[in-house]
Amino acid sequence: MATGLFGVVVVGTVTAVALGTGGRSGAATTYATVAEGGVTASAGAAGNVASADSRDLAFSTSGAVRKVYVKVGAKVKEGARLARIDQTKALEDVAAARAALTAAESAAANGTSGTSGGAAGATTSGGATGAAATGSGTVALAAYRPTTTATPTPTPSTKPSTTKKPSSRPSSTRNPGASKSPTTGKSGSPGGTTSTAQLEARVIQAKNTLTQAERTLAGTVIKAPIDGTVLAVNGQAGDTASSSTFITIGDLNELQLKATFSQNDVAHIRIGQEAKITLSTDSTKTYGGSVTHIDANATTSDRLVKYGVMIAFDDVPSKVLIGQSGTVSVTTASAADVLYVPSSAVRTGANGTSTVRVRQGDRTVTRTVTVGVRGDTYVEVKSGLSKGERVVTSG
Repeated sequence: MATGLFGVVVVGTVTAVALGTGGRSGAATTYATVAEGGVTASAGAAGNVASADSRDLAFSTSGAVRKVYVKVGAKVKEGARLARIDQTKALEDVAAARAALTAAESAAANGTSGTSGGAAGATTSGGATGAAATGSGTVALAAYRPTTTATPTPTPSTKPSTTKKPSSRPSSTRNPGASKSPTTGKSGSPGGTTSTAQLEARVIQAKNTLTQAERTLAGTVIKAPIDGTVLAVNGQAGDTASSSTFITIGDLNELQLKATFSQNDVAHIRIGQEAKITLSTDSTKTYGGSVTHIDANATTSDRLVKYGVMIAFDDVPSKVLIGQSGTVSVTTASAADVLYVPSSAVRTGANGTSTVRVRQGDRTVTRTVTVGVRGDTYVEVKSGLSKGERVVTSG
């Protein structure tokens, strides 16, 4: 059974009569006539007017507030600056992070070019003196030249000269000034050279550090995430701001009433159901609305479990204010052109069976009925009764 504030609204007439009991106890037995009409079940609750889209905004880092650009009631556009804290350290951190990234990228570029310590040998063609580049590093090879004599030979000799020709392969004797460079693609190579993978990892780490520094800098400024109206400003220039809400903005073009319903009532509430809203400033007027949101999580107070439900105005009243109190009645079920009786006439057994006591001539009999829409006041009867019959409501 719905236990809402407004119960069930019935279109029709129920006639109730009181009859004596023959002097047995002096208490009158009250009857009601089974009538036909429309029955509407509803659930009611109290609540307050709120913005359909409100945002609590805060700085993502702490610091001294340097500037507040807006006041309560100001209308702002998405992206507008609302407040700023001191940015000195955040700017310094961004500059340092960018420099570190530039250095890391430069080191990675040099490291993958096959050079060590910035000195790269040049490979010459034709075996001339220089450094021969290999796939794994740079190897400096000694250059050899043919031995010549300062005394000219008087006549050509038919025998081969005793002077040795230059060797077709390099001598095993190495140039003392040249050493084999370790490969940059391997970790732990001689001389402590940093591997390519390590250099790339340093670039990634530097990029991440820069990204975090830029986020921190962005967090020193609060900007409007939507078009709206400033609803609250919780500080001023000179204050120390933390991560708590500093500014609240909301869209006043779509106001709603946020009410809290009991867990019994919320079980019958669905998105899109029609509702009637009454504001505390004028209880004689009602405004149409509909259910737009039902909280998934309950709140518990004094052992009462309740759920928040948002009801949007069909047409927002011109003078309604944020936080204004009111009540709402949500239509949870309805039936037209049905038989109904007062809810006091229906008794429900432990097995869920519903019965009524019906007056037949000079006696009263109990009859099983099937019920439909029901609430605090009236109940739809689907079967078991006929229009015009009288049922016992009390006594």
